[in-house]
Amino acid sequence: MKQTVLIADEGYEAAAADLAEQFPDLNLVCADDSSAAGSLASGDVAGLIAGAAAVDEALLSGLPSLRAVLKLGRSYHNIDVDAVRGRGLEFACVPRKGPNCVAELALTLILALSKDLVINNEAVSLGAYRYRGLKPEITAERKMAFHWMHNMRVHEVVGKTLGIIGMGEIGCELARRASVMGMRNLYYKRSPLSDELESLFDASYAELDALLAESDYVCVATPHTPQTEGMIGAEQIALMKESAYIVNIARGGIIDEDAMIEALSENRIAGAGLDVFTYEPLPAESPLCALDNVILCPHIGGGTGTNRNIELGAGLAEMSRILAG
Repeated sequence: MKQTVLIADEGYEAAAADLAEQFPDLNLVCADDSSAAGSLASGDVAGLIAGAAAVDEALLSGLPSLRAVLKLGRSYHNIDVDAVRGRGLEFACVPRKGPNCVAELALTLILALSKDLVINNEAVSLGAYRYRGLKPEITAERKMAFHWMHNMRVHEVVGKTLGIIGMGEIGCELARRASVMGMRNLYYKRSPLSDELESLFDASYAELDALLAESDYVCVATPHTPQTEGMIGAEQIALMKESAYIVNIARGGIIDEDAMIEALSENRIAGAGLDVFTYEPLPAESPLCALDNVILCPHIGGGTGTNRNIELGAGLAEMSRILAG
């Protein structure tokens, strides 16, 4: 017997139709631009899947046979967890591929900057040891040319503070990874997370100016909107430590690129890891291309790509398992 699953966010209708054959045990009902989730609520619904849609007492009250609530993504800020738990419902989350991919790149850039990886690779491949008067010698357990280029920018990230601007799914996934690396997480967003989610992602709220002043790494992970256009300008960059790095995996227009280039050129900040730019592809004549304290990527944060089929498919697979016991 099929069990009905309500997908509360509009925009998943095509994905649900594509995936229906893969989940013959589920009857998929989707909200769309003409039918909100509340209007589709019924006593037949056993499972509820939500991405950004609000799951509140009003919606839950229309689902008397509901057994499980599933969040697409780990940050369940849109779920009334007290109402869900008060009903004794199963409550689960599945990570989304897109935010995971971008968070991986953000952490990769942080680690690469901490080891000055691009410059060190170049130094080895070009044989720069010769300029230090060194000669290659065979190594042994206790005989090696440790740190032979004496790169003074190399450091560890453990104990460093990461400031995340924009604590959506990407920011939350990045915080989880940075915490494992021993970093302290600060975040800024318009509406702070609940205490429960702050604990889950091991992150503390800070006002933007405080975050910029305290962080060793600042990662921009907020959407590009009229409100965030140029939100990190010369005034904000001036608040950062000289030893701090900026990482942008969001959109180029959020940072005043000229102000950032000036600060990087004058060593008023230590470096940057950039996957996004004001113009893309990055113009060959951009001053960023000539800086040795910057790591540049060709907007690869999305990894191998994702779509609603992939993310909804992961959610349906988990919901099918839950409903099957």
